[in-house]
Amino acid sequence: MSEQQSNVTPIGTPMSPDKEYQEINSYVVFWGLFYAAIFALAVGYLCLKIGQTVDAFAPVSVMAMGMAVMLKRKNAFPENVHIQAIASAGTNGLGGAMFILPAFYILGNNSLSYFQMAVPIILGGLLGVLIAAIFRRYFCEEMHHAYPFPAGRAAAEVLTSGEGSKAKLMLFSGAIALIYDFILSSLGWWQEVISSTTFSWGQQLADKAKLTFSLDNESALLGIGFFTGLRYAAIITAGSFFSWFVCIPVIYFLAGDHHMLVKGQDILLANAPISAVFREYVRHIGIGMLAMAGIIGLLSMSNVVGNVAKTVVSGLLKRNSDTQQALQRTQKDIPMPLIVSGIVVVILLFTVFFHTFFSQSILQTVLALVIVVVFSFLFSVVGISSIAFTGTEPVSGMTIFMIIVSALILGSTGMHGDVGITAILMMSAFLCTALGVAGNFMSELKVAHLLGATPRKMQQWQLVSATLAAVLSIGVLILLNQAYGFVGQGALPAPQANAMAVIVKPLMEGGSAHWPLYLAGGFFAVILWMVKVPPLAFALGAYLPMEINLPLLVGGLISHFVSHSSKDELLNALRLNKGETIASGFIAGGAIGSLISAVLRIMGFDYFLEVWVETPAATYLGVFVYLLLCTLLYKIAMSAKARSSDTPLTKSVSS
Repeated sequence: MSEQQSNVTPIGTPMSPDKEYQEINSYVVFWGLFYAAIFALAVGYLCLKIGQTVDAFAPVSVMAMGMAVMLKRKNAFPENVHIQAIASAGTNGLGGAMFILPAFYILGNNSLSYFQMAVPIILGGLLGVLIAAIFRRYFCEEMHHAYPFPAGRAAAEVLTSGEGSKAKLMLFSGAIALIYDFILSSLGWWQEVISSTTFSWGQQLADKAKLTFSLDNESALLGIGFFTGLRYAAIITAGSFFSWFVCIPVIYFLAGDHHMLVKGQDILLANAPISAVFREYVRHIGIGMLAMAGIIGLLSMSNVVGNVAKTVVSGLLKRNSDTQQALQRTQKDIPMPLIVSGIVVVILLFTVFFHTFFSQSILQTVLALVIVVVFSFLFSVVGISSIAFTGTEPVSGMTIFMIIVSALILGSTGMHGDVGITAILMMSAFLCTALGVAGNFMSELKVAHLLGATPRKMQQWQLVSATLAAVLSIGVLILLNQAYGFVGQGALPAPQANAMAVIVKPLMEGGSAHWPLYLAGGFFAVILWMVKVPPLAFALGAYLPMEINLPLLVGGLISHFVSHSSKDELLNALRLNKGETIASGFIAGGAIGSLISAVLRIMGFDYFLEVWVETPAATYLGVFVYLLLCTLLYKIAMSAKARSSDTPLTKSVSS
């Protein structure tokens, strides 16, 4: 227990719980909301590109610290803590918008208004904040030594570092990534997706053995891999290898005479592109894994729900004024009666919205209400636990499971066709947003616990910021649909949204879903759990394209080499911390560069070298510049030197 405790002990010099601080002022609110908007824009694109959201805590923390130094803020520390927390809402709830709503465009439904798309995202975000407030004391205080919260600790460590050089390094790496990804997306000087099929030997391998190899060399993906670490990056990539190197060749071998539809044409599976076989068949095995992994996580956390329920009932029965006065400043949440009242109001508003626009009967509305309430609370426990241990949350997998259950239940009431598809996707958007916000905001509440910030103030402003981010995310979605679209040549992958569309459409149109493939994936997830391999990470790799997963392994390997570069744990921690600063710059700068490219594309900017980028020479150049980017990350991280005054920054973080 002693080692575990050392990993979660508050670091730096936290604010004293016995003193009052000016934590919220106009400076904090302005910059917090400003960064929330910026990262909602930037990460929104990245989410649709790679199927993952990115935390804003690292870049915002460093930017806030650097700005405080330039402006000579005397109250910088508590201000920076809350700027970072408010800004993080810009990415916390993006899952609901970017994982679900593109499915409407994919399915050809362009009739929904901005209001109809925004309401479930806004209400889901509010519900997520309130659920996190209910669970905060259990996860952050009572289980303080059980849950390491790697993302929350990383944010706390950055905020307590106080080094102006971090801001400069962040700006430098962010500028490199912005230029790199802008060239990649707007000019096409080198190939973005390095694929073996570009070369004659690779094409022959694909034709004869049905094997392909591909890697997306965007800087943001490399940064994400560095943060993911080697263990989970390897598990995710193993899932991808399972799909592309095992399942696809087996399907071609066993079902070569099977007919399938590709772009509306009936062709033999033996003649179908490898990507089509992955999309139409193999990916469903990964979806089955995700659904079963969510069930496994839920069953393992059943005792948590009972404990928190007791806390809620106790808070409602006690007099609120007496309870609040007995608590220290660092233990005060939004009063429990207000939290419960807020949850009731949010759920009722969503119920009215759902009944007005999408339901066909009172029975359907009641059933939808029960489904979203049950899954919101139960899966929030699973998601928060996942965040607490690994820093990641499988919101798409849990949402997929809800879609399947909802289709079965609501389909039995006569809800079918386009009406049923729209209704279930709206429920999914609400749930997915709530899960994403609840899990990620709990990391921010852990930061408050570690550094001595007031959780109630953080919760209040998270409600405001989550609402702003939800409104902006819909605008980003519409903007990117106009620039790239979600179907056809050059469309954004939007992997989660495509998965949602593929699942819900046959279920609501009287067709049969890919139940044998879902079951195969589900049973395989059980096998993974039995041999102690995290099924969620493996499943994520199994249903995302290889080019998105493989860069995570590259970044994870670099992280491993950096964090194990010497026998001095302090020096390794310093090097890892410096590498994380660079990786944060890659993530933020790369996403912003890609977003600028999308805006310029709408404005008619077109200097992309489409003919050149398809040549082997462009691929060789892509390999070369990618290796330069990897070398830059490794060399700068390794340049960190131990000093006698240094203390470990990320002792609990290892690959």
